[in-house]
Amino acid sequence: MGFVSFISRTIAFTFAIAFITVLGGWMSAVFGYFLGTSFIITSYEEIQSILVKWLPLALVVPTMLHYVQFGLLTPLKIPAFFKSLRRINSSFKSGTLDTSLDNQEIHKLYVDLSHLPMYNMITASLYGAFCGLLLIVLVYFDYYTSGELVEYKMKIVTRVIAVAVLVVVILYGMSTYLITEILINRGRAQCYNQMRIRGMDVYPRGLIGLRVKFSFFVVLMVITLFTFAAMMEQFRLYQVSRYDVIITYFVISIIAGLFLMYVNSDSIMRVLNEMAIVTKRISEGEAASFRVMSYEEEFAAIEYSVMEMAYEIQEHRKNLELKVEQRTEELQQALGDLKDKDDLIQKQLEIAGNIQRSILPGKIDDWNELKFSVRYIAMEKIGGDFYDVYQLKDDRLGVLIADVSGHGIPAALVTSMAKISFGNASLQYDSPKRIFQDVNQNILEHVKTQDYLTGFFVTIDDEYNVIYANASHQKAILIRNDEGRIELLDTNGLFIGAVEEARETYEELATKLNYGDRLVLYTDGIPEAVNENREEYSTDRLQDVVLKNRHLPMEDFTSYIIEDVQRFIGNSPVEDDITLLVIELARDEAVDIIRQSKKLVSEHKYYEAIDYLERSLTLYQDNRKLLYNLAKNYFRVNNYGKTVECVEKYVDMDKRNKYAYYVGGAAYYQMMNYENSIRYLEKAQSLDPNFTNALFALGMAYKKSGKMDDALRTFERVVNIDPDSKMALFEINEIIKKENQT
Repeated sequence: MGFVSFISRTIAFTFAIAFITVLGGWMSAVFGYFLGTSFIITSYEEIQSILVKWLPLALVVPTMLHYVQFGLLTPLKIPAFFKSLRRINSSFKSGTLDTSLDNQEIHKLYVDLSHLPMYNMITASLYGAFCGLLLIVLVYFDYYTSGELVEYKMKIVTRVIAVAVLVVVILYGMSTYLITEILINRGRAQCYNQMRIRGMDVYPRGLIGLRVKFSFFVVLMVITLFTFAAMMEQFRLYQVSRYDVIITYFVISIIAGLFLMYVNSDSIMRVLNEMAIVTKRISEGEAASFRVMSYEEEFAAIEYSVMEMAYEIQEHRKNLELKVEQRTEELQQALGDLKDKDDLIQKQLEIAGNIQRSILPGKIDDWNELKFSVRYIAMEKIGGDFYDVYQLKDDRLGVLIADVSGHGIPAALVTSMAKISFGNASLQYDSPKRIFQDVNQNILEHVKTQDYLTGFFVTIDDEYNVIYANASHQKAILIRNDEGRIELLDTNGLFIGAVEEARETYEELATKLNYGDRLVLYTDGIPEAVNENREEYSTDRLQDVVLKNRHLPMEDFTSYIIEDVQRFIGNSPVEDDITLLVIELARDEAVDIIRQSKKLVSEHKYYEAIDYLERSLTLYQDNRKLLYNLAKNYFRVNNYGKTVECVEKYVDMDKRNKYAYYVGGAAYYQMMNYENSIRYLEKAQSLDPNFTNALFALGMAYKKSGKMDDALRTFERVVNIDPDSKMALFEINEIIKKENQT
């Protein structure tokens, strides 16, 4: 088929068909020669030689006429003889069907292709007869010019050629039909499919029946046997054994028979296979289209029935698909609405998560010689774990880690409520036990759900004495680095917010930190983390890990614990929030200097304290702690310019200390630079929205700068946090009076 396609593209489609089918004519001519010569009784050698002499020319002339008629000279602008052939060639210029044809043109093309096998068969038969007639003329001319023209010889030649022509017409015509049918089948099927796609209801054209095709082989067998019998009779009369001729004829007969049988059976089997493929496609919901189509009337009827069945199924499927599409659109619209709502919820959750994370301290600044490292991993966008650091009375530090029951929005609401409660309680108390009692009562009064929380609260003074309380939280791990051992810190205490009676269960115990010790606080997301085998990480493994890796630097130590948990979990999903907070007591020479300066301050030796800190800064240049304490001492002696200078240096290195911004804002206020005062105090308030001292000072700065509305809102926020703030209430009343007077 590739060779035929090449000739079709190079010369013409119909010429490619004729080129192949003429080969069958030559094979038929060989049959005719053997059959015709088998009837020569006298002058066999003479007549055989003259037939062999002129047979090639008699074959070449009809062959060339056949070729020219079917488009051999198309490249020379001389097209095929008949309009139908030219129409076929123009539609298959590139070797494939031109689908740009309109409906009328493609229907005519389909008719032309359907008739082409019969047309080519008739043409082949006529040229076969012409070949015999031409051969008679050439023999007559030869005898006439040589002077050997005898009547009985011409009768023998005419009889031989007539018998041969009869065989050629039958064999050549039928083989031409079969081969043409196979060669144009795909193109004809393409035309038919195009018509069906365009909605043209065309019945497949059938030319002959299966009986005719099979009858051809009976005729072929009769001719073969008849020729063989004639040859044997001729040899008997001549009493000469011409076995070479018999064997040659026998071989040619077998080859021709097998070839034609293959061609015929292949054309039928391809149609049957195609029907099987098409019906399978229909059953799978695909569109029906034939790649090859039969010329037999019996198969044509089946093909049409299959196409009609496919059409009915397709229409039914379209109706069904239309209904499905309508339902799908409705579902998609509903899903779209749900998705919009879900997107809104997810966006709100993301905002809530950002807000929740923003209220967590993030990086915790050093306090005296205490260093902090924290890791927080939320299972969802909104977590139930939280932690915080509080500046308590008497220069004590409070550290909290807590875990709210549940996840998602309810846990986030309780988390926010609990954080506010702990912040308010830390302003009033420095006892972990008392803070737990106050928060428990507050949660019970304001949270009417079944949610509760666990917590571990630690207070540390400047001598590093530790007081702690546990409200049903995980035990804290105290690593005694020098001794190479751990202590578990725990006390009695029920959940916070569960029952009012829990206030009587809270206890507090004391211990002391030594240099190099680390205090590990964590939530149950670490020991209760499970792997793919549903095995828990466990507190025993955590204790083993922290003890073995206690010599790692602080941040590396914290990271290693989290990485070990993640390695243990593997591909299993995280089932709970994970929070890890590590506190380390590390020696810092600046702390001793600060303590000495505080001692001088307590003796009201402010200038000596300033001089001592200034001299210390020459040894420890840009030490943040020294700068911060120096700023506070300058503020005490009303040197606000120096205060601001130290604060600005400090916040360049540490932007998380709300007290530094508060001191700077207060200094600018005293210098009547209210714009910078507002800038610093707003920063302090953003770091801690419940920092009432900074809020009140901010309100005063707004008031001095003439921003009464902002001042009023700020004082009201102070009262919301601390209802007993008399100064804020006084300022609110003053502003309202002035507004009423105006």
